[in-house]
Amino acid sequence: MVCKIAILLLMSICSIHAQLDVSFMRFYKNDKDFISDLRLLSTERFNHSYLQVFYNSKKIPLLKEWVEPSGEVTKREILEYDNKQKLIRKYYAGNDQQIDSVKYFGESEPWSLEFRKVLSENRRDYFQNQQTMFTLNSSNRFESIRFKSAQGVKYGQIDFIYDHLGFLVGEIWKDIPKSKIIRKFSYSIDILTGKKEIREFNQNLEQISYIVLSQLPAETLYKTPPPKYGNNLDEISILIEDIKSKNLRIPFDVFIPKTDHDLMFLSNGDSLMIDSIQFRQQHVLFRIPGEKQQLTMPKSRVKSVVSRYGEQIYP
Repeated sequence: MVCKIAILLLMSICSIHAQLDVSFMRFYKNDKDFISDLRLLSTERFNHSYLQVFYNSKKIPLLKEWVEPSGEVTKREILEYDNKQKLIRKYYAGNDQQIDSVKYFGESEPWSLEFRKVLSENRRDYFQNQQTMFTLNSSNRFESIRFKSAQGVKYGQIDFIYDHLGFLVGEIWKDIPKSKIIRKFSYSIDILTGKKEIREFNQNLEQISYIVLSQLPAETLYKTPPPKYGNNLDEISILIEDIKSKNLRIPFDVFIPKTDHDLMFLSNGDSLMIDSIQFRQQHVLFRIPGEKQQLTMPKSRVKSVVSRYGEQIYP
């Protein structure tokens, strides 16, 4: 789940930077004046630290920057909204412009939902507009997740533990302010075999679940062992071949696009039906259907290649 969150975080950050549509900016002495909309004259910025805020055409703040008297930006805050202009996330960055923490607003955030499942039923906190803060360490891995109720009261925290190689080896879930461990995970990884073990413990440190994950050798995943070229490159071809060879009946209408050969599109707009394609560093090897001679095409002339099942296999 940590990997999924990291991927989603990266995608969100890229999306935010792409969607920043700044129309104007305003200056404030500090964050308190920003909330009160007590603006700072441009002439009052010199030789003083200040806050500059960038807005879109709807007068909604998109980006906040804290500026030192020298003109150096020490930290940034990027604000993200939903379709109803409701604030849903804040991204925090230092002077290196690297995101080091993210704050999510709302009770539907997945980690907070899971955390509240193990909280005492006697808790009377209000979670509708709760906050979830993700913090990264110096290696850009998740260091902790902190949860606050709508009243701003911190009610829980998850700490991530890594070994000297950077592998995640544990999670500790704590009920705040009691500082009581209510859930714990232990991970172990065998680098040579790829086997992963996951142990879960309850608030009494009793093991309540144990899972072993292992990755099958590549030769057992496919009918054709690696390396694979052309029509044997992707999993969908193998699934379709299984369906056809075993005469399986699918209990619903389905259309499986298929041609007799792969299709290579050239940079000049032409296309070729081909068979048995192989990609080299500078060129492509292929055969024309019905011919035995192997042909060569420079990669610079190949725009894309689509398999007989409609999958793009190059680039």
